[in-house]
Amino acid sequence: MVISWRIIILLSLLSLVLVCCSNPYSSLSKHDFEFTSEDNEEAELIALCLSGELVAPDNLYDLVLMDLENIRTAFGNKFEPIKSIRFRPPWVAGCLLVGFDSSTAEMVANGEYHAWDELNMEYQVTEIDTTSIRNNWGILYFKDKLNPRHLLGLYSGLPGIRYAEPNMWFGGSSNVYPGKTMRGISYLFSEGSGDFFPGSIHRRYWYFVVELNRIKFIGYWFPDEHPVNPPWWREAERNIDQFRLW
Repeated sequence: MVISWRIIILLSLLSLVLVCCSNPYSSLSKHDFEFTSEDNEEAELIALCLSGELVAPDNLYDLVLMDLENIRTAFGNKFEPIKSIRFRPPWVAGCLLVGFDSSTAEMVANGEYHAWDELNMEYQVTEIDTTSIRNNWGILYFKDKLNPRHLLGLYSGLPGIRYAEPNMWFGGSSNVYPGKTMRGISYLFSEGSGDFFPGSIHRRYWYFVVELNRIKFIGYWFPDEHPVNPPWWREAERNIDQFRLW
């Protein structure tokens, strides 16, 4: 059977149109948008947590930045709160809480402890907070947003140091809970109000999945109005569970 070259060209063009339609953001990059410093920081922190690496990988950072921009652009007018709900990790990035034995605490207070000098130089410690040194602990602040989980073993093994741990945030109001899927990332926006320690009394949720550059709005849930969990809640709740393990 002979196929006309006109038909071949037509089919090729049709295929191209279908590909473009199924991937509306494929030709866009972060350079096509004007992001705020808050946008950039949020994407960096999410990439840091999702990757589990010392620093946020650039490719994951770019992906998250675009995902959130597209979600808020497409659905922000309909669901106003998701424009202002921002991600906050469970710990302070680039910060490490360190506990000492009493003699080491005294050396730190006097600037005479040098066992950590090499590590402090390598990971660029910019400040050592000794405000609580009388209680035998202090806080290290690093130049970059480093994942504190990567630093625990390095510092806890030094002489005179009893423990090293992330500097945790307390309380829990609004947040974005991200999670990896087989082909992308899911985002659970959680709005909290009526705060009490350590969480919120009232909650509202919006759940999105972004795979292959396609945004899927899965659903929203206001527990005060509808006490029964929606069918997708078990999947979305995994993002909160994972958040607690970071």
